Formats: sequence, structure tokens, C-alpha cells
Amino acid sequence: MTAGEATQGPSQSEPWFTGKTGTVLLYRVNRRPWAAQTLAGDQPPSVMDHLLEVLSFGQSVTAGRGRNVRDWILGNESTLEDGTVLSGQIGWHRQSERVTDQFDPATKTWKDSVESAAVTARAPFVFHSPSRILGVLKHPTFSETTVAQVFETLLRQGEERREWPSTEWSVEPILDETDFLNWLRTVDAVQNVNLVARLPNPDGLEEFGSVWDAMERHRARLLQQIMEAADPEVGLINIQEDQRVREHIAMSTNGFGYVTAKGVRDGRKVTYDQRNQVARESTEELGPSWVDTAQDVLDVIRRRYRRVMQRREAQAVERRSDRESES
Repeated sequence: MTAGEATQGPSQSEPWFTGKTGTVLLYRVNRRPWAAQTLAGDQPPSVMDHLLEVLSFGQSVTAGRGRNVRDWILGNESTLEDGTVLSGQIGWHRQSERVTDQFDPATKTWKDSVESAAVTARAPFVFHSPSRILGVLKHPTFSETTVAQVFETLLRQGEERREWPSTEWSVEPILDETDFLNWLRTVDAVQNVNLVARLPNPDGLEEFGSVWDAMERHRARLLQQIMEAADPEVGLINIQEDQRVREHIAMSTNGFGYVTAKGVRDGRKVTYDQRNQVARESTEELGPSWVDTAQDVLDVIRRRYRRVMQRREAQAVERRSDRESES
């Protein structure tokens, strides 16, 4: 067992995050109608009621890769604020072994003794139903992709247990638009960009533009655009200014798809994958209370949601102004 593997804190009686600035990972929980949906399998109108029905607390899920395969479980379920917020804790556990010293009185000698030991880690999470945003306080041992996998697996397993399953659940990382645009600016050449849009639920927004129009027109569940540079040394040009790319980014920023890219920086190949670069927000210094820390996570989600809504409103005003100018 390594020092960073188990839950650590300032003292044995305080949580690991006490006195630290936290990082909150942000995901969007999406539900889409099954392609083979039965006539009786309509989605419940309330996403919160639906989620509470299918998300299992106390059920173990195995996730991770290689040496990091662990059993994950949700606990400490609590519904807040008129049923619009769900909080809890996500954690992993596994059995390990450690070598300890043991004195044998019969032989009057010290010996090595191997003992079974449980290794664990946990962190608070919050789901905010108005925004569909899931926020998870990042523990040092948490992988961004594994966290999404755990929630998505539990939701899908719960959906399958319903009498009339209706929904494909997905937990998708929200794109940090600034992070991706900074990556584009720091590479010497962008050789490949892969833009994937997935069917929004609820309906698409005006800022999704022609991407959403095409998905709606063709009744598509997924739309993918791949750009390869004609000259790998020169790379793709004017990516940020391309309207279709901006619309794909808008969908990814809202958690309706993802972006990957390949490029060259200082003669070395570099990659970008939104699924490993989840949008994140920082908290103030955290105290020793699990309840208060869950509230801090909720405050981060609300702050993000307010920014999104303000930006969306500003963009709508700008589009209306452009249309009026054209007319």
C-alpha cells in the first residue's frame, strides 16, 4: 500500500480534504430514448425522479484499469432543496496485504507477518437536476474517466431493472472550452480534430446551430466530423474561426459530445481528449464537515450554471441583433 493510495487527512479524525482547496469535476448526466424503446417504456417526465429510481446506493461496481481496478460504491444518499438536489459519497475499496512486525514469545524473536488490510477512498458528490450537472470532489486516487464510468454503469443497470426500460443513460464530461482553445494555441501544428456530437435530451439549443439542425433533420443519434491536415507539418488552419467547429464545441461544453485532437509541439506528438480533461472548478479552503463540503460542491455547480445561462442569454441577444441588422 502506498501513502497516496489510502484516504489521507490532516489527522485520523478529519477527512482528507480538510484545510485544502478542492477541485470539483463536472459532468452532465444525459438520458436519451432507447433506440429499441418499447411502446410502454416512456421516460418519466422528471429527471430527478427517474434518477432516484435507477441510481443504486450500496451496490458495488468494478471499474478501472490494470492495477487500478477497484470496487466502487455510492453511499450517504440525501435529497435536498425540494427534491432538486441529490448528494452522497462515492468511494472505492479493495483488500490488500501489508507486512507488519510480530513478536513471538515462544521463540523470543521478531518476525515478519502478512496481514489483510482494507484500502479505501471516498469523496462527496452532488447532482443538480435543473442543470443536469454532476459534481464530484476529486480525490487524489480518482480517475476522471472512472468516476463517469461508475455512475453511468449504475444508472444503466438500474434502468435495466425497471419493468419497462426506456432510457440510455450517459455521464459525459463537460468540455472546458478555454482548455481546448489553449491547447490549440500551444501546438505548432494541429494534424487531426475529431468532433463528436450526441443527441441532446432535452432538445438542442440555438447555439448548436447547423450541427443540431443536421441531427434533427436526419434523426441522428450521433454526428461525427473528422478533419485531417492535408500537410501534417503545416497542420489545420483557422479551426477556432470555423462556425461548424464552434457549434460542436458548444455541444461539448454542454456535455453533449466530446472533442479529441492530435498535434505536434516542439517536434513531439501531443494529444487532447476531452474525456480525460473534464471541466473543473475550484472551491475555497474546505473544512472538516462532509455536509458542508457537499454544500461547497453544490455552490460550484450553481456558479457554473449561472455563467452558462448568462453566456447563453448574451449569445441569444447577439444573434437577434445580427438578424435585425441583416433585415
